[in-house]
Amino acid sequence: MLIGAIDIGTNSCRMLLGNYYRGKLEEVKKDLRIVRLGEGVDRNRLLSEEAMDRALKAILEFVEEMRAIGVEAITVIGTSALRDVNNASLLVEKLREETGLELNIISGDEEARLNYIGAGVEGDDYLVLDIGGGSTEFIWQDKGTGINYRSLDIGAVRMTERHIGDIEKVPRAEELLLIEKDVRKTMEEELEDIPENIHRAIGLGGTITTLAAIDQQLEEYDPARIQGYQLHRERIEELLQRLARLDLEERRKVKGLEPGRADIITAGTRILAVIMDVLALESIIVSEQDLLYGAIRVLAENSV
Repeated sequence: MLIGAIDIGTNSCRMLLGNYYRGKLEEVKKDLRIVRLGEGVDRNRLLSEEAMDRALKAILEFVEEMRAIGVEAITVIGTSALRDVNNASLLVEKLREETGLELNIISGDEEARLNYIGAGVEGDDYLVLDIGGGSTEFIWQDKGTGINYRSLDIGAVRMTERHIGDIEKVPRAEELLLIEKDVRKTMEEELEDIPENIHRAIGLGGTITTLAAIDQQLEEYDPARIQGYQLHRERIEELLQRLARLDLEERRKVKGLEPGRADIITAGTRILAVIMDVLALESIIVSEQDLLYGAIRVLAENSV
């Protein structure tokens, strides 16, 4: 069964084509467009016309490609950026008119569940960490209550817009310190109930997968080399120090760093470094498999 899933996030629009057969999911193709749907959302809680147009263009390209090869079902989901705004219905209506597809703006609970399913976590001593553009999700399994999560407003785009004055220049030390203080304060106030038995982490999302690509100096992004890659806390700090010495143009030339992510990677790395420190995590296992994989699995199982 050939199924397509599209995820419209704060920073990027992603697609996954998968062949689901007898409970197993074989990846056929993945793709991504940087659309910055959440641009300015932290300030005014509204999607701009320009951002919606960028997102819609990417979605239409993905849908056209999927339908051309005969997918049997397509699911389109929206996450943090669409939950945070007051005019998401405009994009929902535009997509319905253009494609006949429904854009499902999922709750934080459902996003956490799909991420956990997609990551294929085994064992209840793992924390699944997803650093997105608008928010960061902390997901874990509890024997008594099932899948739990906390979604905190400390995403890479949000922290960049909130604390970095000029994205073209080398970030100032005080700006990075403001990000650190913001992340620490938010975690202290809103993240109190992660079980003590959790001491391992799986990392999802563009910031973490990009750091794995940078650390390996990949000329071309290779999912096979990202999946399962381990980043140690000390190495994350080293990468942060390196990125923090570069201006935007210099960052765009870093091997493994997609140019469209160059303006938010420093904030995203700062977020990860602080989280690792606060939770005393020595390393994190990078995963390519996230809510897109979870969405396809759920759609396939419900279609049988």
